[in-house]
Amino acid sequence: MKFIDERILNYSVSKSNAPSELCQKLEAYTKDAYPLSHMMSGPLENSLLGFLIRSHQVKKILEIGTFTGYSALAMAEQLPEDGSILTIDKNKKVNSTAKKFWGQSKHGHKIEAKFGHATEVIPSLEQKFDLIFIDADKRNYLTYLKLALTKLSKNGLICIDNVLWSGRVIEGFSHKEDKSTQFIIELNDYVSKCDELYGTLLPIRDGLFLIQRK
Repeated sequence: MKFIDERILNYSVSKSNAPSELCQKLEAYTKDAYPLSHMMSGPLENSLLGFLIRSHQVKKILEIGTFTGYSALAMAEQLPEDGSILTIDKNKKVNSTAKKFWGQSKHGHKIEAKFGHATEVIPSLEQKFDLIFIDADKRNYLTYLKLALTKLSKNGLICIDNVLWSGRVIEGFSHKEDKSTQFIIELNDYVSKCDELYGTLLPIRDGLFLIQRK
């Protein structure tokens, strides 16, 4: 499902501060080399993440789900020189693409990759993060959110990708046999009903949930 007219989307991207030319090359490479390239976040979404990083003076970012490293690089470009991103993924093969492109960027030194399952890695982290971006397996989305809240700085933000799931979360769409849809609905319902959280679900690309503690 397309949530916005393609012409309006392209116009919005053209008028927004977008990720670098290197990010665009990584985006094109991912689309060409990986069948699941739709998993990658897009330029408008990363422009928004960049806006949040700059406006909230974010210095430390945790990313759950690296894929080919596009979003990590785009966010690193907006961090101050002393900023850092810790990105977690369990797929070393795909992550080799990320490191190849990060190595070509003057912002690559801000990015650290950890391998392993996020449910095991996150509890071992001692630092707090100003922004946590979740874009990984949908089965553990709610678990990732709860773990992320334990590592969030006082005024930190959590951003969760793919929360509209091509529209399948809407009542009336058949999702009884689609477990990923069920997991995302569970997450969305949890955030909307939790008195301790303030959330805004934006229909950008495949849906982006912005969450903060009240």
